[in-house]
Amino acid sequence: MVIGIEASHANQAERTGVEEYCYQIIESLKKVIPSAEKVILYSNSPLIEDLATLPPNWEVKILHWPFSKLWTQARLSWHFLFHKPDIFFSPGQILPMNCPRKTVTMVHDSAFMVYPRAYGFFSRLYLRWMNRRIMNKSETIITSTEFNKSELQRLYGGRIAQKVAVIPLGFNTVRPTANFDPKKFGATKPYILSVGRLETKKNTKFLIQAFCVMKMSADIQLVLVGRPGVGYGPIERQIKQCPYIEDIIRLDYISRADLAGLYKNAVALVFPSIYEGFGFPLLEALSLGTPAIAGDIEALREVCGDACTYVDPFDVKLLSDTIIELVKNSGNQIKFSHEGRERAAQYSWDKAGAETWNVIAS
Repeated sequence: MVIGIEASHANQAERTGVEEYCYQIIESLKKVIPSAEKVILYSNSPLIEDLATLPPNWEVKILHWPFSKLWTQARLSWHFLFHKPDIFFSPGQILPMNCPRKTVTMVHDSAFMVYPRAYGFFSRLYLRWMNRRIMNKSETIITSTEFNKSELQRLYGGRIAQKVAVIPLGFNTVRPTANFDPKKFGATKPYILSVGRLETKKNTKFLIQAFCVMKMSADIQLVLVGRPGVGYGPIERQIKQCPYIEDIIRLDYISRADLAGLYKNAVALVFPSIYEGFGFPLLEALSLGTPAIAGDIEALREVCGDACTYVDPFDVKLLSDTIIELVKNSGNQIKFSHEGRERAAQYSWDKAGAETWNVIAS
């Protein structure tokens, strides 16, 4: 049996959520797919990092494409006209125009349907079309939470449930670099941390508003790790209007080890997102003993259980008061640190890889 896996999303040096999932799930599948099966990774460029180290029964097909868009729909689809694998797994929520009958697709979330204003016009059109194709063409759909499954049923009809498998994700267990010092990033005071794109869906503007209110009661900094996303204009204006702008630290992409150091030394991770399918940063923070404050939405409660503090993501004063209470109450910090580590221990990429292989092979 020949199993094909789309690897172009995973093959990125600077990975965000979906790309990180693609990378980690391929690495996990290397450990569990039997040597009797042939596996082909499809990429638009040579593989990097550990991705390039392949088991004997694995190989890579580099399908060159001169453009920045449409590699999957055009180049990979053309290749499949003549060389289809028996099974195709797409971890990046995207399908070629021409794909094998037995196709398994990962759907990360349906945010573009629920909060269309958080996406550009053409992105919305493309994602709507692509997800409809995924629903129709995939033999099996994998998603990471029961919440995501219920969203797919609500949006595409109850029959979809018959082909959806829920497999919780893992998280990165990278440890901080030795002698990590947050001062290298300008964090010279106690700080709260935000990890994720600076965009409407992540509710970054409301976090900054809450920080400006909170600063009147606590001498603390806000560290934002993430690149600008859709809706960054109002966020940037909010930062400039904040009277405590000197205590807002903006960072772009940083190494995993440095990010672990920032998690480890933060007073709390604050993640007031208005829509998520899973929530990688929460588990990463919890695994390092860092308390987390999250938006009170269904997917995050499903993933983190009682290990997080949840707040209405649109109540600026409540968010500010919750942060201040956590900052000032060392007992709560210790409590949530312990519960967070226990919760995070329930998730692993090895487990996600084994369950994913069971679905692919069934």
